[in-house]
Amino acid sequence: MPRWWDSNVDDNARKLGSVLEGLFGAGGSVKMNAHKRALATWMRVNGDVERKHTCGAFIRPHPHADPILIIYLDSRTRVVDFNANRELYLQRLAYGGLPLSRIEFKLAKELPVRELQEDEEGEEQLLELTEEEMEYVRSCTGHLGEPLKTSVSKAMIMSLRREKTFPS
Repeated sequence: MPRWWDSNVDDNARKLGSVLEGLFGAGGSVKMNAHKRALATWMRVNGDVERKHTCGAFIRPHPHADPILIIYLDSRTRVVDFNANRELYLQRLAYGGLPLSRIEFKLAKELPVRELQEDEEGEEQLLELTEEEMEYVRSCTGHLGEPLKTSVSKAMIMSLRREKTFPS
């Protein structure tokens, strides 16, 4: 009975090599379309919660800027939560090698859930913060350098506005 490591080593290596080349390409990187690469980057730069609730991703080209990433999620609650932190997600993705002009979160399939009221630009209407709440954001982010300070401030403001509008 012939064994794979005997006389057929060269043939087996060539077969394995052709399978790996088919999967990874001649350059060694996985052959993926832009949507799969964006989803892989999203999964790599984020944590367990984001990975658990992500159903898919879509890259939409922007004619005059970096592309727009659309992330499909499994619940309306996560759409709202992730929208509150979208500036942080943009920073993480840029650091992970995927610069974007915008990120959008959408429900993967329409569920019979009450929609939030939206303004003319399609943004959710959240309650504004008081001056004391804004001072809290400034005190928490004052020691940070740019552009992190701006991104963290925006994320904190959106998170506080969301919590104020929809207390848990």
